[in-house]
Amino acid sequence: MSELKGFQNKVSESLFSADKSFQQFILYYTGAGEAERLSAVLSDWEQKVAYWNSLADEAGRPEKLPRLEKYDRVGNPFEKVSLPLETRAIRHQVVAEGIFHNRSELEKFSKIYMLAQMGESGVTCPLACTDGLIRVLEAEGSEFLKETYLDKVTSVETPLAGAQFVTEQSGGSDVGAIEGTALRKQDDSYRITAEKWYCSTPEEFFLVAARVEGAEQGTKGLSIFFVPRQIEDDEGQLKINDLSYKRLKDKFGTQSLPTAEIDFNGSIGYCIGQESEGFSNLMNYVLNCSRVHNSANALGIHRRAFTEARNYALQREAFGSEIINYPLIAESLVQMLSELNARHILFSKLLTNIDNVGLTPEDREERYRNRFLINLLKYRTASRLTTMVKQAIIIFGANGVINDFSILPRLLRDSLVIETWEGTHNTLCLQILRDTHRFEFFDFINGEIEEILTEWPDDILQDSKKYYEHVYQMGKELFTPSNMYEGEWIQTHARRFVDHYADLLESGHLLIAGVKLGDCNLMIQASYLMHEWFSDRFAAFASPTIAHLSNICLDLIRENPVDIDMK
Repeated sequence: MSELKGFQNKVSESLFSADKSFQQFILYYTGAGEAERLSAVLSDWEQKVAYWNSLADEAGRPEKLPRLEKYDRVGNPFEKVSLPLETRAIRHQVVAEGIFHNRSELEKFSKIYMLAQMGESGVTCPLACTDGLIRVLEAEGSEFLKETYLDKVTSVETPLAGAQFVTEQSGGSDVGAIEGTALRKQDDSYRITAEKWYCSTPEEFFLVAARVEGAEQGTKGLSIFFVPRQIEDDEGQLKINDLSYKRLKDKFGTQSLPTAEIDFNGSIGYCIGQESEGFSNLMNYVLNCSRVHNSANALGIHRRAFTEARNYALQREAFGSEIINYPLIAESLVQMLSELNARHILFSKLLTNIDNVGLTPEDREERYRNRFLINLLKYRTASRLTTMVKQAIIIFGANGVINDFSILPRLLRDSLVIETWEGTHNTLCLQILRDTHRFEFFDFINGEIEEILTEWPDDILQDSKKYYEHVYQMGKELFTPSNMYEGEWIQTHARRFVDHYADLLESGHLLIAGVKLGDCNLMIQASYLMHEWFSDRFAAFASPTIAHLSNICLDLIRENPVDIDMK
């Protein structure tokens, strides 16, 4: 294709059938019988997503973006977000097709991974929020909440209308700084007063974090409440539940998703679970669930960016050849695919664990192992996502930044939002560090890696195995108990610590999957990553600049003269 007029793009029509690694991972974790059933399910889902993708493209047009409606036609307070027909159609059909009714978590999140390949589209965030709300209501909701609202939250009549409103101006990642209050009433309801700063999916059913009057400060004093947008008045008519939408956020990405600022002005709410267990329930059922969704979304966007770039590189000619034949383009695509598959194989392992023991296992060790993988994957899938989408855009050259040439500009905008949602990179890494002191982390992580080494045949990729073993042993010598409890040192190196073990787990599990499946592609990808990731692995830990950075960083940042011995 020397001229662009000949360019063909049907990537969205084969999101499962062309994803060979995805098919292999399903076989690896489920076995032949279940893999055959699941492949049939996902092949059918592939056709639906191809249709929804066309609706998402239309819904993403500037004139179709969500808008806020404050009053109805006769001037009554309305407080509603209006969505385009296309977005409403996708949401309705996704719920009608049974997204909340699957045989396994692996099946559900495989569907979500495919949905995410059309971008957020006003669908995948509402799906995550609704899923989290369903889980916490099922686990901790009162009989009243279950009988009155659970069917509505899962209904096609109000599809994907659940939400979680935690963030305030005073508290983003610092959840304990929330200032919203809840006044307990005699009828077991509460009156919620709060200014919520970042409210995505602000449509019908809300989980709101607030502090019951008199509760202690910090996370221990937080409770969570179910707050409907509308309630019945004394005559049985629906009215607005004493809340007001200030405005919709003008976001850089996920533009098809409405995100509002909302004031709750004495809104009626109902406590979910015990008042004193609000933060625990928020973490266990809502944030953990959203982080799994976030990982599925990041992987889906990564995959779509790769397939778009591959499709273009196979067709576009420059200097007498398709550009995929040039080494720099080819390696860029290999890197994108290898990183994707290394994270996808670990994500599939997580889903298999959740299918076996649940999202929040009763056993303490299993619960923290799950939480480690959830936080690790949310961080890793998101932290490299924007770079991967940019890499795809660069393969397109100038065509990559044209909104109506490909989906990539929309994916880039969405990917940056995915990086910031449900915990920033630093927040997640520091959470992982805190959790290492709450369970037998090193027994777990060393056991995982040593099992990989045991299952790695000595006659396969011998140099890579030596390299892998060397890096693992160096890490064991570096991350000693004394270092792990040295607060400033380990906080300085928190992301390096997490990346070290993530690299070992991702590349190692990808290699073993390749060995057991007899798939040379996966083994080569794993070897490629090991040599890319492990070179100069420990240089930063020995850097004198980093060692003294905390003493001079403020002056450096402020561009003030630094007074330090330069020997």
